[in-house]
Amino acid sequence: MTSASPFYKYRDILLNGSYSAAGALQDFALSCYNGNMAQFRGDALANFDKQHFAIFVELATYYHQYREDDQHLLDVGAAIWDSRRERGRDILERLATHKSIKPHEYPDGTEHDYYDQLRWLERQVEIMKAKSWIDADA
Repeated sequence: MTSASPFYKYRDILLNGSYSAAGALQDFALSCYNGNMAQFRGDALANFDKQHFAIFVELATYYHQYREDDQHLLDVGAAIWDSRRERGRDILERLATHKSIKPHEYPDGTEHDYYDQLRWLERQVEIMKAKSWIDADA
């Protein structure tokens, strides 16, 4: 199980893809890595084009055969998890920075824009906490 692993073959998409189909493949890989950390949403399959569906089938078939006995899956899963935790830390930093700005001095728009952004950031924190990307006590 070296380069035959699709977790190795599609490593770039699984680690660096920043579009919805890549995110769904990442969720699948992460759920294979540790089902307690992430859940793959089956409705994501409806959004796959032929290429991404074929990748999904290849990943699923390989996982069905080898399960966690693939170092590439373990490496990719750990890297995805680290990346998501890093995103959680980044959003917390963005929220802290945003809160340090006085609403009437918001440089990116009006006071209304400030509060819209604040609500969005707070919502992202709650979503990431629910996914354990951010510790619940943060």
